[in-house]
Amino acid sequence: MVNHIPALLGETLRGLNFKKNSLVIDATADGGGHARAILDNLGPAGRLIGTDWDLGMIERLQEELKGEKRLKLFHLNFSEIEKVAGSRRPDAILFDLGLSSLQLSASGRGFSFRASEPLEMTFNAETHPNVRELLRKISERELEEIIRTYGEEPFAKRISRAIVAARRQKEIGTAKELAEIIAKVRPRLGRIHPATKTFQALRIYVNQELENLKRGLEGAWKIIKPGGRIAVISYHSLEDRIVKNFSREKGQVAKPIRPSRTEILKNPRARSAKLRIIEKK
Repeated sequence: MVNHIPALLGETLRGLNFKKNSLVIDATADGGGHARAILDNLGPAGRLIGTDWDLGMIERLQEELKGEKRLKLFHLNFSEIEKVAGSRRPDAILFDLGLSSLQLSASGRGFSFRASEPLEMTFNAETHPNVRELLRKISERELEEIIRTYGEEPFAKRISRAIVAARRQKEIGTAKELAEIIAKVRPRLGRIHPATKTFQALRIYVNQELENLKRGLEGAWKIIKPGGRIAVISYHSLEDRIVKNFSREKGQVAKPIRPSRTEILKNPRARSAKLRIIEKK
């Protein structure tokens, strides 16, 4: 079993600055790394609400933390965060926008380009089109635009042409097949896999991640108490730009907090993480 190591854990807990009796919302409960740490820092009167769009993550966390009376879990996208607040306003809200190690290693939905898994890349089984369905019919020009916009991929044209050419021969059905097509036409730069940016782009597009983030932040702002804090951990510039602009709209400068060299050595997946803290005055 792969264990998910949360990024910037200490910095996040300090930034949220909640009390023993606080109500905290973990809007991205997934592997439960932050959720467990939050529960460890809450007292008997404290409460944690966890949400996740991935039902498998919710069910796994329910099983692992069964009997934990301070915890309530909801299967929903954080764009609907206002639905879970109830009459009590939260003191702190966390958004950790990265894929968990569990989703990358064993989701069965093709998030990792190393896996021969069905090419879906959706957090929710009801999301359509998934990536396989999208690649069946999308035009080369539209595909290039998605890869360029959401992956910030300089080789978008070359990659989209290769994908469309490959699908004429046979359907691209697995994540590994797609990664191999991309690797043939996209040069490898450093240690980053050639398919990384394209996979990011397709995942963001089918899950509407950026639109959902904007709605989730606005919803969190509506329900959080005055003096409450929203912590957001982002992993690429598109997400971070949304968070930065949101903080500016609220009259704040939320400077990014980055992982230490020591943390990156222990958890290489944390290397691109940025934490921003936004306080509702």
